[in-house]
Formats: sequence, structure tokens, C-alpha cells
Amino acid sequence: MIEFDVLNDLDHPSLIRLADLLESNLLTPPFSKLSLQDHIAEAHVASVSAYLNELTQRQVSPSQIALILRSFAAGREVNPSASELIDVVVSGPDVAATARDTGVVIRQLFNKAKERVLAVGYAVYQGHSVFRDLADRLDADESLEATLCLEVRREQTDTSLDSQVIGRFARNFVENEWPGTRLPRLYYDPRSLASAGPVHSALHAKCVVIDGREALVTSANFTEAAQERNIELGLLVNSPAVAGQIEEHFYSLIQNGHLERLPLP
Repeated sequence: MIEFDVLNDLDHPSLIRLADLLESNLLTPPFSKLSLQDHIAEAHVASVSAYLNELTQRQVSPSQIALILRSFAAGREVNPSASELIDVVVSGPDVAATARDTGVVIRQLFNKAKERVLAVGYAVYQGHSVFRDLADRLDADESLEATLCLEVRREQTDTSLDSQVIGRFARNFVENEWPGTRLPRLYYDPRSLASAGPVHSALHAKCVVIDGREALVTSANFTEAAQERNIELGLLVNSPAVAGQIEEHFYSLIQNGHLERLPLP
């Protein structure tokens, strides 16, 4: 009995690529490891070679093998594996080859967005660098919307009015943190301005969501140190169901008044 578990190790693009090669006679039996190594991940070359050769020995033609591969690919589109939906994203020294870099991923998300960007963070520093790609996109595309939810902190010894703390934050953001002309919509949790006690709270979540379809949830703040040097960890999720749920959570906080609009000068 032929075991089909080998195909479960291949992602959707690899399955389709092999099927195309088989149907065009660019991949023919016997299926050597050398003939496969340029088309699938090295870790799967030996097992796939053995599997395809076993099918051939059982008189399964290349066109029939291609049909099997396409059937598996169709199922993979409906029920993708976790490895196809989730990438590990890290910052710091010795980034593994299997992980992606936080700063690179955030810039890619800002550049891939077509309709809207939601960015949530606790700290912003050196925003001229961190937000450069998003600011450039906003200035170039009037249809793109950006919503930022950020922590506005009151120092323990600060006795200023809430409006004064908010005003200082807004001026600093526009003058020192935002590199573009067109400004994003900015929201904050008003409880963060309360004196220490049961009412005080912090907006400590960190994530980026684009178009309600792809989301990065990370420990990294919007600072160069967090995205380039600190040891940080996150997950990039390519799932409209998950990304949409994260996006909806923060939009609900805004709609229900838990996060308030911060006026920018």
C-alpha cells in the first residue's frame, strides 16, 4: 500500500510546481534526487524521490501522478498547514535561517498593504526610521488608511492636565516620530493618564495588521532597538480569519470609546 504522508510535507506551491513539470515532461522517471533538488525543499528531496519512483513502479503514469499532486494541492488550499500560515519572526543576534527578521517583516507589511494598516504599540522611538515605509505609502496613495493605537504615558511626577500630556505627545509624534506629510489616525487609552491605582492601565499590545488578512503579533515595540537589536519574538499569521479578528478587536475598542482619538496638530 502506498503511503501518501510524504505529500503532506510539501506546501501548495511545491505540489503545483511538480505537477506542472510532470505534465510538461520536464520531470520524467526515474525521479532522482538531483532532478528534484531545484524544485522542492532539500529536506523533502529524498522522501519525494522515493515516493514518486514507487508510484512509477506501480505503473502510475506521470500525468496520473500530476493529477494526484493537484488533488493534494486543492485540499491544501482549503485546509492549509500551520507551517504555511505562520512564520516565526525574531529580532536580535543570530537570526536563524528558518525565522524572519522583525524589522524586515514590518516594512514588508507596510509596503504590501492595499487598503488599510492597523499598527498597535506601547513605545515609539526613532519613528522617522521605523515608520518611513508606511509614511511614504500614505503620501503616495490617498486611498490607503493607517490607524495607530499607541501608549500615551504620564511620568509619575507629572501633574499636568491630561490635555497637556496629550498635546506634548501629539507635537512630539508629528515633529520627531512621523516622517511623512499625511498623518495617520492616532488613538490612545485614556486610562493610561490616570494616577497609579485601579483605574490606571497600559496599552501594552504590539501588532501590525494589513487589510484584515495578515497580522504580525510581536513583543517588539516601534523602536529601532526592538526591531534590530533586542531579543524579540513574534508570529506572522497569514490568515484572514485571525487577522480580521485582531483588527475587529481594536476597531471595537475604538467604536465603543475605550480607545480615544488623539488630535494631531
